[in-house]
Amino acid sequence: MHGMNALRWTTAGLLHRPVRAALAALAVAAGAALVALVLGFQKGFEASLARDVEGLGYQLLVTGKGCPHEAATLILRGGEIPMYVTDEMADFVAEQPEVAASTRFLLQVGPGAGDGETQLFVGADDAFVDLRPGATFQRGGWFTSPDAREVVAGYSVAEYRRLNLGDTVDVGGEPHELVGVFDAMGTQDDGTLFLPLARAQHVFERRDRVTGIGLRLTDPERAGPLIDRLFDTPSLQVVRMSAVQETVLRLMRGARGIFAALALIALFAAGACVLAATLVTQAERAGELGVMRALGASRGLLFRLAWTDALALGVLGGALCVPLALALRASAEAFVRGAIAFVPAGATVAPGARELLIAAGLSVVVALLGGVAPAWRASRRRPADTLRGGAV
Repeated sequence: MHGMNALRWTTAGLLHRPVRAALAALAVAAGAALVALVLGFQKGFEASLARDVEGLGYQLLVTGKGCPHEAATLILRGGEIPMYVTDEMADFVAEQPEVAASTRFLLQVGPGAGDGETQLFVGADDAFVDLRPGATFQRGGWFTSPDAREVVAGYSVAEYRRLNLGDTVDVGGEPHELVGVFDAMGTQDDGTLFLPLARAQHVFERRDRVTGIGLRLTDPERAGPLIDRLFDTPSLQVVRMSAVQETVLRLMRGARGIFAALALIALFAAGACVLAATLVTQAERAGELGVMRALGASRGLLFRLAWTDALALGVLGGALCVPLALALRASAEAFVRGAIAFVPAGATVAPGARELLIAAGLSVVVALLGGVAPAWRASRRRPADTLRGGAV
């Protein structure tokens, strides 16, 4: 039988029971879409985390004694850290010979614009924005003095609160003038309100205290002696931002394994749906298969005809999995943010063309595997079974 005839055979089978075929194809599409989302989660998470770490602009973070990785992840995602370093110790750290540049900052969480909302505030010195790669202003600029009653808004918070230059922003019950708005950076800075460091220390009653000191080194490969010296200081702890990145990625890989297992279960269920659908289809066409066998059709031809039904379901599922994965992206991202303690800012579930092509290919593979047994049984059909009305 030529390819065109085989296509007509398969099309007729699908149209004979369109609901059954659609449900089987949708099951395949759902399983493949989950695979695309898991792959996209890994890609998006790693890219967002790398962007957040790089966006800090420094290699070492110095904070008060406590859990260093907790402090680093709170700084990455925006949160208040109950550990502080004195200005005197910050001066000592900045004067170390291995330090090329440093910035000190104070993180505080306060009331937001609406009832029940919270807002992240960062008191920052002038070096803070200088170290931030890509920190450009959409409009306005940086503070006029270290203790000015001024704020600079991240892109998202300015959009959400519809802030314009010259507007008054309440911080700690005191009015502050908006003097600048950053361009979108794709990090937690987009949702932050910045104040001059000295002003933030006054408003939040943290005089002579900072949350952390970020250090850019002259040679990051030779940070060992500096880290040893700072660790010997009783009130300080040091963490490499690269080590934090690797720790977070290890935790993410564990979560990814769980999501991958769920996707494999969905693919297995999809294969079972194809198996059931093609078994029923071949049972309904048992008479036609028996007649074809009686007229001299080879077992290989019967196998290919029956297997083409499964191939059609796989191709249809592959075509459906792409829009389905894109449609479920927002829901998957919301699920990930609820299931994992730390998720970087920006898109975390971002299946690209490669991930979608892999998922579409898996649709075809799963459907073909599910159709092997029905195709084999169809190829074993004997003419005598048709005459007796036996099952396939």
